[in-house]
Amino acid sequence: MTGGKRTSVADIERYYDEWTQRYLEVGDNLIEACRSARTEDLLNYYITSIGLHPGQHLLDAGCGVCGPAVFFATRLAVTIDALTISQVQVDLARQLIADAGVGDRVSVRKGNYDRLPDLYPVSSFDGVIFLEALGHAEHPEGVIRDVWTVLKPGGFLYIKDFFARETDDPDGRDQVARVTRTIDESYAYNTLDLHRVLRAARKVGFKIELIKSPGFEIDSRVRELFERRNGIDIFGGLAEFVPTDWLELKFLKDEGYNTNFPARLDR
Repeated sequence: MTGGKRTSVADIERYYDEWTQRYLEVGDNLIEACRSARTEDLLNYYITSIGLHPGQHLLDAGCGVCGPAVFFATRLAVTIDALTISQVQVDLARQLIADAGVGDRVSVRKGNYDRLPDLYPVSSFDGVIFLEALGHAEHPEGVIRDVWTVLKPGGFLYIKDFFARETDDPDGRDQVARVTRTIDESYAYNTLDLHRVLRAARKVGFKIELIKSPGFEIDSRVRELFERRNGIDIFGGLAEFVPTDWLELKFLKDEGYNTNFPARLDR
């Protein structure tokens, strides 16, 4: 969402079919860059931060190989539909689900989350989760609108992702734009713009529950190892700086909030 050529669904499908195994060599069934030193600590953190509890029916959109979904299902009495654009990930996820014995609680399918209403009935889920996945969307505003459709009343949308930083300094803006373009090209991504995500959520009627930085200590060693192994240099000669903010966002489908507008006044 930072401008330039958009990464397409076909680009993302091809990327993960080709690159998933490289992630698994370093990532412990978790394809995420912003993580704690121990994967288990991060996934337990999600349970608390998202507010997961027994009985929920969840959609893990952009699920990777279902590492988080399997973890949640083994610790909570939740059911999870998992969705990925990559057939390679579907095959690996099905094996992981079978090995963990959670096939009655986790199901995975190949599909495009840009088309959620074509895949799931209206009001299907108590929660929809994007764990470093919404940035793969060509049109995140449309995805957010469709999430509203497949959520039950009272359901939630949770996003954990990175967002381009902002500055009034022209050189700083150019450097952020340059680095985020490299990130997008290297990771088949479309770095998100916080204002556009918030605007899309508010327009469709979501109530904002939280916006915050992750509440765990970020350990960058897995990301750095992955980038060294694969020849990725996001700074390209620039002095290293922080080009993006990692954030957690949670929105509620509070239909009373959505319809409680003042009466229209004639002008």
